[in-house]
Amino acid sequence: MAKLKVMSVELIAPISQKEKILAFLQRRGALEISEVTDVGAVENRSQEIAEAEDQINIIKQALDVLSAVAPVKKPLTAMLEPRRELTEAQYAAKEAALPETVEKAKEILALKRESEDIKADRIRLDTYIDTLRPWVGAGLPVRSGSTGRVTFMLGSIREEISREEILTHLAETWPAIDCVDIEIVSSDPEQTAIAVYCMDEDAPEMEQALRDIGYLPAPDCAESAPEEKVAAAETEIAEGEVRLEEIDAFLRQAAEERDALEFALDALAVRKDAFAAAQRTGQTERVFVIRGYAAKKDAARIKKEVEADFDAAMEVSEPPEDADVPVILSNNAFSAPLETITGMYSLPGKGDIDPTGVMAFFYYFFFGMMLSDAGYGLIIALATGGVLLFKRNMERRMKNSVKMYFFCGLSTVFWGAMYGSWFGDAGSVILREFFGKDINPLPPIWTDAVTDLMNVLIVCFIFGLVHLFTGVAMKAVTDLKNGNKFDAFCDSVPTFLTILGIAPIFFNLFLQENPPENYTALGSFIFNAVKTVHAGLSTVSTYLLIAGLLLVVATGGRASKSIGGKIGGGLYEVYNLIGGYLGDVLSYARLLALGLATGVIAQVMNMLGTLPKSQPLKTILFIIVFIIGHLANLAINIIGAYVHTNRLQYVEFFGKFYEGGGRAFVPFEASTKYYKLKEEHV
Repeated sequence: MAKLKVMSVELIAPISQKEKILAFLQRRGALEISEVTDVGAVENRSQEIAEAEDQINIIKQALDVLSAVAPVKKPLTAMLEPRRELTEAQYAAKEAALPETVEKAKEILALKRESEDIKADRIRLDTYIDTLRPWVGAGLPVRSGSTGRVTFMLGSIREEISREEILTHLAETWPAIDCVDIEIVSSDPEQTAIAVYCMDEDAPEMEQALRDIGYLPAPDCAESAPEEKVAAAETEIAEGEVRLEEIDAFLRQAAEERDALEFALDALAVRKDAFAAAQRTGQTERVFVIRGYAAKKDAARIKKEVEADFDAAMEVSEPPEDADVPVILSNNAFSAPLETITGMYSLPGKGDIDPTGVMAFFYYFFFGMMLSDAGYGLIIALATGGVLLFKRNMERRMKNSVKMYFFCGLSTVFWGAMYGSWFGDAGSVILREFFGKDINPLPPIWTDAVTDLMNVLIVCFIFGLVHLFTGVAMKAVTDLKNGNKFDAFCDSVPTFLTILGIAPIFFNLFLQENPPENYTALGSFIFNAVKTVHAGLSTVSTYLLIAGLLLVVATGGRASKSIGGKIGGGLYEVYNLIGGYLGDVLSYARLLALGLATGVIAQVMNMLGTLPKSQPLKTILFIIVFIIGHLANLAINIIGAYVHTNRLQYVEFFGKFYEGGGRAFVPFEASTKYYKLKEEHV
């Protein structure tokens, strides 16, 4: 549970060594570079950055093309694989081929565009051929025109229509046109091809009348017959298909060199970041200056290496009080997986302490209590434990995610055993339905939450109080760390006294006089322990409550300057304290509710699998329902446990002491996706 000490760093070196020093710092990945504006001029690398971005986009698009043509079938475990490692020599050799790789990517995109054009032309040509089909074999020139007195029109109507129907329409629409002839060239349900003869002076009215019934002029084939045009179009389509096959073959072959494109994407990203970092430095004609932040443990090492390998001087110092210092968290193997959970809320602010270590215990504890089935927990723990055992070289972030679910799985096994839930009541059901034995092979160590609701609910409330009180204690520790001893007292002691004074009254609503029958030994012990603590608190609760309320009234309005304001603020704080804690404690009922949901649904799945009376059919159905039903129940409830465990940390726990607002440490490093240097610090 710690925030690493972060130091300010300033490095000065000859400008001739700038690129080498930046490359060194990027490989180390331990220094955040700030912008220098008060030393010399800023080096403008915007053109290089823009060029790198353009090339990155080209590479990405080329990879997308290859993925569409030749998809890579990756196993589910592919996400666990680390980036491929390269030595500096291997990296340099691949980087030398970067221009050729970019040109290759451009060629891939050009071929992709060509294939798209060919496919578009295919649609155009198919449409063109369809328009010519009615005129093929008709022996007519497919072109409208005039002899000087008679106009000849060729076209089609978008439906099947007879010559008589057309003439009838013309007679009704334009009765003045009496010199006209219609010839049906071809006809099908979708269109009717016609040849029309009329006098030149009637041609405009004739075309308008025909358009009213869906007439479209025929394509112009004056230079050659329709048959020749169709043949030419079909030849062009065939040539396009051949070219598409050639392009497809080329792209499939190029897909075998996908690694080169992936390296290029990483190398260009590294180059772009280096250009951006160079812009944040200050420089004169002879020297350049880098400023930034580094963890204290890294700053000394970087200083030693830089001053040994380069003609450079580096100063490490305490950052100014008003500096925007980034936050670096450092936790042990148990807590580190939850740094992401803390970061999702907000990193610790300047006055905060890192809550991750304390939160870790409650997080795993509550997650297991909400999922609460030992069978499900065993699946999670074995799956993630196997990954941790056989995939030791995972990236740090992925390893932490797997570790988080491993600890959550262990907690779930614990709570499932406490409640006696192993895939619900699968053990009892199997023995009863298939072996005729009415026994429970895995009875609860503590109690069955389904039948012992009130006692489990009380324990959930107690865990909630412990969680909330821990948050109050964290507030006191934070105040003491920041030198606010009086605030540490006022924000913790009155709260403890008041809530402990009210707690017996609250728990009287739920406590039973006697433990349930057939209670386990542990269950009886817990029940008696709760009763004993409750009885002890009850004897002094009045005094605790009075003392707590007096202190709250006396200190709650201490920020006000007037006596009336202090008293009014204190009374208002009493209302907030009691009302707020009542709502907070009740929130922990979700520990029981989600656990019940998991257990009850699991029991329903077991029951559904045993509905048939036929033993063979029952066996088959039970296996199917057991596998599918429990996997679905696990998938649904693991999401619920994750969401509500986060909520208890963010709302109830963090709300008691945590301000947040810290800025994440963003090191200047080789941020790559596929490759990494062997010396790279992860």
